[in-house]
Amino acid sequence: MRACPVHGHLGAPWFGGHADDRGAGADVGVALAVPLVHTAYVEVTPPARKWHPWTIWVPCVLAFFWSGFLIFADIVVALASNMSDTAPPREGWVYPAIIGNCVLAGASVLALVTGLRFPARRRAAAITAWLIIPVGLGWLVLIPRLLGGS
Repeated sequence: MRACPVHGHLGAPWFGGHADDRGAGADVGVALAVPLVHTAYVEVTPPARKWHPWTIWVPCVLAFFWSGFLIFADIVVALASNMSDTAPPREGWVYPAIIGNCVLAGASVLALVTGLRFPARRRAAAITAWLIIPVGLGWLVLIPRLLGGS
């Protein structure tokens, strides 16, 4: 695109350009390039919030250690319940509780890997990691009651 020798503006191909830009034999009766005036208000969305890697490390590591603590707590409760002189309690809930907390620990590691590998998914991974913590606590309370522990 070249500048107009008469007016000094650049010919815009989407406006048809300048009469001199169209070459010999062009229809001179076609309207020349006239700049459009935009009167409509266009709202531009702000740039997306950038999620730094530390925003995913904190909740994922916390969720992983919380799940590990719950696994340790399940084992301690099962061992402590065997140390009484009364009839041994039902311990059918111990393995499902440990397996569930291992799944939650694996989910926190998966959320960390996903958040670090795909920056666009860091927000979802952080929310997932924060949700693992109350889910683990609910699992700890629910499983012994459902499977007849205490």
